[in-house]
Amino acid sequence: IMGNSDTKLNFRKAVVQLTSKTQPIDASDDSFWDQFWSENVTNVQDVFTLVPAPEIRALREEAPSNLATLCYKAVEKLVKAVDNSCRTQHEQQTVLNCVRLLTRVLPYIFEDPEWRGFFWSSLPDQSQGEDREESLPLAHSLLNAICDLLFCPDFTVAANKKSGPDKAEDLQAIDSCEYIWEAGVGFAHSPTRYTTHDAARTELLKLLLTCFSETMYQPPVYL
Repeated sequence: IMGNSDTKLNFRKAVVQLTSKTQPIDASDDSFWDQFWSENVTNVQDVFTLVPAPEIRALREEAPSNLATLCYKAVEKLVKAVDNSCRTQHEQQTVLNCVRLLTRVLPYIFEDPEWRGFFWSSLPDQSQGEDREESLPLAHSLLNAICDLLFCPDFTVAANKKSGPDKAEDLQAIDSCEYIWEAGVGFAHSPTRYTTHDAARTELLKLLLTCFSETMYQPPVYL
């Protein structure tokens, strides 16, 4: 319990640090940004409690570049997790924390008409080489990553074969017929159920629903 309290305190300190800075924080400052997804905040309720709505709105108004960086760094983490097949427990925890943070923050971006075009901009290019993923709009990268992660062996679906960490499935090219959630047309038997997989699916589906709920957060005058 003590360790969990320390984790929450560290996460809260990072949030306060972010929301109290009006100067742009460098996107390459990984030691700062990693605080938001490396800490083991274990459920979405903690994230909602530790990231209060007034602070998100204040960040949006007073340091918009930092809010933008927080979002695209979180999306970037999800995209990289897909590229790595999200094979380690650490990477899966990172994904869940990014998902929780985005689920918390997106409604406050959607409610401001000035941010409407934000998710149709591209991920800033941090790499030296030409990466096709970098040119995609942020929304496209985010939705692709969520869909791939929803059918990720040993994370959201049971692995059909013991491939080992060096031979993980390519999530972007995975055969969805091999990895199903429930029995249906062409599949008479449901795969083995794991509560951890159900929990991860639920978190990803919450974010997916949030992505598709933009009109719920907009003032009526903009609908």
